Amino acid sequence: MARVHQAAVVPYRIRKKRVEVALVTTSGGKSWILPKGSVDDGEGPRDAAIREAEEEAGLVGVVSSKPLGRYTHVNGNGPCRVEVYLMRVTAVLDHWLEKRVRQRRWMRVPEAAAHVRHELRDFVHAAAAAVKPRSGN
Repeated sequence: MARVHQAAVVPYRIRKKRVEVALVTTSGGKSWILPKGSVDDGEGPRDAAIREAEEEAGLVGVVSSKPLGRYTHVNGNGPCRVEVYLMRVTAVLDHWLEKRVRQRRWMRVPEAAAHVRHELRDFVHAAAAAVKPRSGN
């Protein structure tokens, strides 16, 4: 079984009573992904998800204590397990570490789900289901 090597976050906000998810481009700019990266030595997956959201997307927020779920991602090092967390965005930074290599875009859930790889779609939909927009937002 693959060990936890990476963590991802589904960053969301509520606009006009609808859930929007922030996606970023891959470093090559060819496709849209959730902010995701390696879990450093001595770091927990949740902390890695928080760090990756800020580094890759310039987003700060409140991250769920438990993951939405997990999936296996195959990269150049073989299969690794990725834990995915939900994050309510509280601050959007104008400048962030990877701004020069990534774009950030807010999308409504159906559009965001259509832009990400198949294994990530369920997490985008699960995030929307977990968030219930309140009146007046």
